[in-house]
Amino acid sequence: MKVLACKLSVGATLAVVALLSVSLISSAKAQSTSGPVSDLSGVPQMSDSARQQIRNLLTEKEARTPVQRKIGSSLIYRSKRKQGIDLIPGAAGLRPLVAERKDGLVDVQITGRISKSLINQLTRAGGRVIYGHVNGPLLRALVPIDSVESLAASSDVRNIREALPAVLRQQLVKQRAEALRPALTSAVQQKQLGVSPQVAVDDRGSVVSEGVVAHRADEAVHMFGATGAGIKIGVLSDSDDFQEAAIASGDLPPDELTVPGQSGRPGAGEGTAMMEIVHDMAPGAKLFFATAFTSPESFADNIRTLRFVYGCDIIVDDVGYYAESPYQDDIVARAVNDVTVDGASYFSAAGNDGNFDDGTSGVWEGDFRLAKSSLAALPSGYQIHDFGKGVIGDRVEVAGGPLYLHWSDPSSIDNPQATDDYDLFVLDQDLRNVLIASTDVQDGSDIPFEFLGFNIPAGSQVVVARHSTATDRAIRLQLHAGELAISTAGSTYGHSAVAAAFSVAAVDVAEAGGGAFTAGQTTPVELYSSDGNRRVFFDQDGNAYKPGKFLFRNNGGQIRFKPDLSAADGVSTTLPPTSGLNPFFGTSAAAPHAAAIAALLKSLKPNLRAAGIRGDLKIHALDIEAPGRDVDAGYGIVDAVNTLSAAHANPVPFIDLGAITATPTTGDGDPYIEPGESASLLTVLENLGGASTINMRGVLSTTTPGVTIGNANSTFPSLPGFGGSAPNDNPFTFTLSPSTSCGLAPEFHLTASYNGPLSPQSFDFKVPTARPSSSATTVAYAGAIVPIPDGNAAGVDIPLAVNGLPGAISKITFTIGGSSCTAAQGATAVGIDHSWVGDLDATLTSPAGTKISLFNRPGGENNSGNNFCQTVLDDAGANPIQTIAIAGSPWTGTFSPATPLAIFNGENPNGTWILHMTDHVTIDSGNVRAFALNFSGFVCD
Repeated sequence: MKVLACKLSVGATLAVVALLSVSLISSAKAQSTSGPVSDLSGVPQMSDSARQQIRNLLTEKEARTPVQRKIGSSLIYRSKRKQGIDLIPGAAGLRPLVAERKDGLVDVQITGRISKSLINQLTRAGGRVIYGHVNGPLLRALVPIDSVESLAASSDVRNIREALPAVLRQQLVKQRAEALRPALTSAVQQKQLGVSPQVAVDDRGSVVSEGVVAHRADEAVHMFGATGAGIKIGVLSDSDDFQEAAIASGDLPPDELTVPGQSGRPGAGEGTAMMEIVHDMAPGAKLFFATAFTSPESFADNIRTLRFVYGCDIIVDDVGYYAESPYQDDIVARAVNDVTVDGASYFSAAGNDGNFDDGTSGVWEGDFRLAKSSLAALPSGYQIHDFGKGVIGDRVEVAGGPLYLHWSDPSSIDNPQATDDYDLFVLDQDLRNVLIASTDVQDGSDIPFEFLGFNIPAGSQVVVARHSTATDRAIRLQLHAGELAISTAGSTYGHSAVAAAFSVAAVDVAEAGGGAFTAGQTTPVELYSSDGNRRVFFDQDGNAYKPGKFLFRNNGGQIRFKPDLSAADGVSTTLPPTSGLNPFFGTSAAAPHAAAIAALLKSLKPNLRAAGIRGDLKIHALDIEAPGRDVDAGYGIVDAVNTLSAAHANPVPFIDLGAITATPTTGDGDPYIEPGESASLLTVLENLGGASTINMRGVLSTTTPGVTIGNANSTFPSLPGFGGSAPNDNPFTFTLSPSTSCGLAPEFHLTASYNGPLSPQSFDFKVPTARPSSSATTVAYAGAIVPIPDGNAAGVDIPLAVNGLPGAISKITFTIGGSSCTAAQGATAVGIDHSWVGDLDATLTSPAGTKISLFNRPGGENNSGNNFCQTVLDDAGANPIQTIAIAGSPWTGTFSPATPLAIFNGENPNGTWILHMTDHVTIDSGNVRAFALNFSGFVCD
């Protein structure tokens, strides 16, 4: 049994409603393989008032005209509400579920034969098309609510209902403050020591996903030269917002291509976050993007476009449509089948709707069973479902939504033909009043689907009914991002469950502890990660796998063992923290990690077919959760090195820059290099790859004024793989001009050429000169108090002029002042007063343009403590500013900054420095009152 924890989750659904659900989980539910899993005491009965309300709703349904039967009930209820008609008088009134925009339009999906005359009719009525093709099966459009019935009257229309919304399989977890950990790349860490590698294959941008180390993608580059080069990866999500900024920072490649007209903007930018993960894991791959958010047909079209137009070898998405059938490969699933048959490998997020083993499931799945206590005098003999032991209402334990119902009729979104008629009702906790209902007509022209796009409150009771002519079918009830009292496994569904696709579960990257993931039952999937398995009754053409068997109890259909694999979530991106995508949680983050490892494999084994890729990924995954393949983690966590080793990838050399030793060869005899002196330079290179280097040569260059290179060429000895290292055979030499400033740190560029596919590799580094001074000069801010703009992403710049300091910087510290320290809100004697400092972000930019992060939401975004006072940021600080605790406010003493201040060493201190402050969240506010920079220089004889 797993150890459970508190989770706060958000399920995002665009175009209909954004839903927030808080889940406090105290114990796991007892495991069961069939039927109800909760032992409920007592069987609540439905009140007479609720019975009458349901009768009213079903009487209205039975009275619909042939044209009205083609219209979704949510549109009918909205229209009646607009006309002032109350279907359940005497109660609170049925809540309308379709949003009517300010312009009077509603978002609908029309199924049938999309003709020019239908589009013209729609346009004349004041509507407009969002997506669809003439002679196609689907049309998404905005239309006036008053025109819906006249449109439905067209012979070209099979049905018209509210637009089928998409959902991102991403999880916003605001209380996971521990996940807001600084992402220090190897480049930043080495730059602190004066070394800044610029290796093309290892250049992943300003922010690197922690999944690179956790999945050992970095080791795969070093050992095998696996970069994803030559592989095309297609990403499907909501939008590519923030793409330009990611390209500018090097976190996306400049040749990333968005399919024209398919950017999805404006959106959340989740596509950009996914592409950043792929680029971090497989930096040599070519990236493509297309939105999946317009409509199911558009999603399917874009899947095929990425493969058949742009030639993508790997495709990954994190989007699902609620209406996708769990029991048949639907419109999106058929596109996945098409591209996998053609040889592509397809990855999809498993979903964030919880799993049965963790007690977080929002799914009930099983066969319809007739309740013994029927509702008297229902029209046409409607029947109520029994969830077990006579319980007719499945209680909502944790609020969530939307709520939707599928059943095992052969039908797909673009070919609606369901004949068994089921309905869905939500009642209050006492079963006294109907809150909302979905009563679409299924008579051969609609899909087997009822949908309530609403936040279902905790305590509500969910009731399923069916028409007397309906046959027994397997049914599936799902409360998105919520929990049901009577629940089962089987949360994963839709195109993620395609047999040839990879359905990917999520594991918090923090489980790797900053290193690589390890196998074992103690490594769990996220509590919200969706589980399997998936039973499918029909093929993509609607043919039964087992004719006449459409139920669980008669073992109908086929079982697909899903999810397939697990991968990291909770990783860093460049997107704003307010986007909810930094850190990036959910199976949306896991899927691109797994897809990128497939690209590494394909880049080294280009002739390897999709079946071979599947075998290598699954067989050599790290087994977690229950031993062997299981319904929560699949085969386990995909591992880059295991996968490539098992595929017999050829090891290659990979060079990294080690220690640098500069020694004066002329001058006054002290150990410091000073203006006018010459020096020799030994650079140690280390082979992190799996094969030895041969015939390695190095070439040194510089662009620093006043620095002349004497010997610029040298050979290196052969370096064995897995850590062999040595300096250059002949020292490089350089001379400083007498006119250079004391303490100048010359910048050098070393290019190393050797045998191997990754050659040449290049490194940039600085060489410190002169003796650091033991004295320091403080330059304090003396300007006016600066308010920090509340909840404003633009923030505020605070300039500090520095003049007259000799030489270069040998050490710098940043001090937040204050004459009297207190945690009182609005204190005027502290250096920075701010309530809830977890909202703050501070950067420091030098006159040369070098920028570092002083702190970024210190203590996490839930740090509600107040004020900084007499706070020193020093690289030598024992405690990181990022990990401060609320109880420590006001924070005084010495802390290490988020990014090392040593990056400024060797620069000229004179000029204008910029402190930039940003408050990411509204309500709490504050001011910058006092701060200072403390400079140490150099001494030259």
